[in-house]
Amino acid sequence: MKNNEVLEDRDQQILRRLANIEHKVDSLDQTTAFALRADADRHYESVKTIFGNHIRRVQVYLAANGDRSVQQIAKLLGMQSSNVSRELTILQREGLLGISEKISGETFWSKKPIDQTIRISVHLQKEYNLNKDGLPTDK
Repeated sequence: MKNNEVLEDRDQQILRRLANIEHKVDSLDQTTAFALRADADRHYESVKTIFGNHIRRVQVYLAANGDRSVQQIAKLLGMQSSNVSRELTILQREGLLGISEKISGETFWSKKPIDQTIRISVHLQKEYNLNKDGLPTDK
């Protein structure tokens, strides 16, 4: 009985420590997000440099929602898979996209947390008159 109590007590201590670490990480994330948002205009200059006049790059970025593969993005946007792959690679190199998962030979892409932190997608949608999936909005 004592052994079980010791194990349970140790497990509870570990769980408390993990909860404390998680709380501190969340707090750090919120502080970082606040600091980044304060300099959002400066960060948008970097965004402009990455996207420039490359409308296809903007569309691919917006379409990469974590649930779409290269082929699905290409089909949605009416583009060639090779062109989509090229843009995804550039955006990954720039630190804006990452691979969310690989299933049966398909690679699924998603935005990095910085997108939500400084609202890159929202900014690009307004700037390029596109919807959340990278398609032109109706006027």
